[in-house]
Amino acid sequence: MTINNETLGQSAEKVICDLSGLDSYHLNDRSDETYEEILTPLIAKALKKLPSVIRHAGLEEGERGGHSKSSIDFYLSEEQTLSVKTNKNSNMKVCPSEVGQSSWSVLNKYFSEILQINNVRNLDRNNFKQIVFNSINLLIPIYLNHLMTCDYLLWIYQKKTNFYYKIIQKNNLSRFNWNFNMFSFTKDLNSWNESCTVKYNNISLGEFQLHSNRSPNKKFRFNMQNLCKILKI
Repeated sequence: MTINNETLGQSAEKVICDLSGLDSYHLNDRSDETYEEILTPLIAKALKKLPSVIRHAGLEEGERGGHSKSSIDFYLSEEQTLSVKTNKNSNMKVCPSEVGQSSWSVLNKYFSEILQINNVRNLDRNNFKQIVFNSINLLIPIYLNHLMTCDYLLWIYQKKTNFYYKIIQKNNLSRFNWNFNMFSFTKDLNSWNESCTVKYNNISLGEFQLHSNRSPNKKFRFNMQNLCKILKI
């Protein structure tokens, strides 16, 4: 088994199932026993701060159908939902569901109003760059909304050899006013070839990636540590 961030995520979900008395057989081949042992005491503490876990939904199909993955990892009591995000290394980057790495047709759907503002009919590599630079203050809230699709986000991350967690509750997010003039980029329209970092108030907020010969060929990931710093959560 390749030990990567996906393995860490599946191990975390299996531990949540096991600690909550749910069947975790479907995760046996996706999880890693060493990670399970490390994560169990950490997740046990986190679960005490959440409504009780009722059902695992992490392998279910998303609402969009096709190859989409459910943005909900667990259903909780009190009609609440939970998503789990993990980081195995120190980059602290997390991809929002649905829009973080999707086809142009999917992004056309979610960014439709922004496309109209920029007189763009259908996205491609070049006009995607255009809307990033022209409308970043409108794009970031969409990305953030898809990061926080559930009532709770359990973020598990590694620093050096230790693991930590942070629980973010959607209702606690303030109505943050993204000021266009506070955004800056490490590349411009001409120099952006593959990766371009977006900053807010000179703090690295996230990274856009565009690749010609790699799949997925487009990606956006938040720097979770800095996002929490910016939003003061």
